[in-house]
Amino acid sequence: MRLCWISDHSTVPQTAATVDRELAALRQGAIALVQQGHQVYWVLSPRTLEAFHDEPALAHAAADALPPTCQYVVPLQPYQYAGVQLFCVDQQVWQHPDSHTRLFTFLCLLQRALSCDVFHALGALSAVYLAIYTARFLGVPAVLSSGWQLWSAGPSQPFLWHWVVRHVSAAVVSSQVERQRLLTCSPLEPARIHMIDAAQPEVARTLAALYARLSGVGRS
Repeated sequence: MRLCWISDHSTVPQTAATVDRELAALRQGAIALVQQGHQVYWVLSPRTLEAFHDEPALAHAAADALPPTCQYVVPLQPYQYAGVQLFCVDQQVWQHPDSHTRLFTFLCLLQRALSCDVFHALGALSAVYLAIYTARFLGVPAVLSSGWQLWSAGPSQPFLWHWVVRHVSAAVVSSQVERQRLLTCSPLEPARIHMIDAAQPEVARTLAALYARLSGVGRS
């Protein structure tokens, strides 16, 4: 399968350790998916990329790693990380809502070129909203991973939060506590909430099964 991950991770000193743990687990999950034979294209912000900087496997990618139709839409730098293709979009694009139209256009053109089977949104609520909105526009299943950014932003941005949980195809949580919290503060049905710990060895198999079920890949 071809998978498009989309994320922006913001940190403040009090939450840096939590976000670092989340990103370490996500890195492991992305690598595990690639090792299982899937293709992972991760559209991310420089704040998310900071979690990779001490990783020896991180390297600049050639300019032609980006499909020609996607060039010059948004300022970005392509990277490779242990088989995962990273498209690092300038932080200003993520921070300013006026630039989200350009990021939406980029994601649409990327989907036209790569034809990913599932979008998976991670990190800040604004990035998750954009990813799920784009996925719905394109008719692609959208998954979200819960995390510190979503929980902290939800109460202050109730419209975005409720729109996201109404339209997402599935939500991934890492613990029973998070699952219960999501059931309590959102209209998500229990069947759409999946407890998957990205740090566990079987994460690739479990995530791939969820992606395949949502996208219909592998069905006869």
